[in-house]
Amino acid sequence: MELSDIFPKEGRIQHLYCDECGGYLDLTFGVFDDHVSGVHICIKGLPYLSCEKCNIDYLPDDSRFTIIYSHEQAIKKKSGAVNVTRNKTNVDYEFSNVLFIYDSDDYKYIPGLKRPFDEGYLTPVYFNKEVLLKYDASPTYRLSFASTTYGEMRQGDDFSIPFGLNKNGKVIMWLGDIARLPEAEQYYLRSENVESDHSIGSEFYDGQIEVKFTDHSKEDTLFQKRSDFLEECFKRFGVKIAHLDEEVYDLAVSFNAPIVDTEKERRHIADTLNKIYLESFDNNALGQILKSFAVNPKNLGSIKRLQGIMEKVANPVEVSKTISPFYVLYDLRVAYSHLGSKTGSDERLQYVRERLGLEAEAGLLEIYSALMEQLIDSFEQFTSFIKDNT
Repeated sequence: MELSDIFPKEGRIQHLYCDECGGYLDLTFGVFDDHVSGVHICIKGLPYLSCEKCNIDYLPDDSRFTIIYSHEQAIKKKSGAVNVTRNKTNVDYEFSNVLFIYDSDDYKYIPGLKRPFDEGYLTPVYFNKEVLLKYDASPTYRLSFASTTYGEMRQGDDFSIPFGLNKNGKVIMWLGDIARLPEAEQYYLRSENVESDHSIGSEFYDGQIEVKFTDHSKEDTLFQKRSDFLEECFKRFGVKIAHLDEEVYDLAVSFNAPIVDTEKERRHIADTLNKIYLESFDNNALGQILKSFAVNPKNLGSIKRLQGIMEKVANPVEVSKTISPFYVLYDLRVAYSHLGSKTGSDERLQYVRERLGLEAEAGLLEIYSALMEQLIDSFEQFTSFIKDNT
């Protein structure tokens, strides 16, 4: 290998995407062992950017400079070999008095994080995903989601901190953002803080660093529209009408559209959608809001309570049309779970098809697609109702 092969290619910008498959690269640490222009260079613990799928390793620019410097020193000393173990940077960026666990190598070697001011601000700090549940349950903070893996933690109208979820289920925040929180909140975060897994490739990275936003799937779009609606309800009524428990979030993150129509898949799809979009509503909170309108919520289920609230802020006829997909989803779960007789389940399923505007023989894939579109429209319309009547 020639030394010229090590130099970064002119005009090429280091990035976090594999040249072969376009997937995200992880920061890894390995051994560089090669002959470079007459010098045998062996460096242990050298940072690489690695594609797990393609089994390809790329040299970050700073790793290239380390090899170049090692070669330069060998030539000066008239040595034919370099054999060293690289020490980790272990820099304390001193943003906070709370001693968070993070790896300064992430900041130095992951493309796009270093900048000429506020050194270390964009150091990724990793947490167990349970950290989000506390903030969702807090009366002071709210969570809003652009997708199932990218969102913001908000307080009031002016303060927000972005967060993301990586492929390993770890929550990521920036060190500099965390330091903006009250110290008591930082100590709570520290209790869920874990060591870096050096895997930052995610919608969070794309949006925060690359300013790149991909087209969302129907599943992500629906979760976002739900989040938008819950946020508007909080602004209007001052209470959270739904909560994000661990099961709901895990289901939302892992949920995918059906690809086969089987009995097992039918039950799975209907049950999962119900848990995320119906059962997560807080009946007590909905009841409190109804009582503020002098309506007795006793004996009303969550969908009826939601409908009652929306009818107080918008045209009841429009609300009745808009909430229909919620009842359709409930009926779909009952039909696919065979909670009654087979005849009753078949009749209920046929009624589902009729309300979705589908043919009598439509199967799971057609039902799912139509229902997702209508649920997205419903959440979007409900959000508009709240905004227009505030």
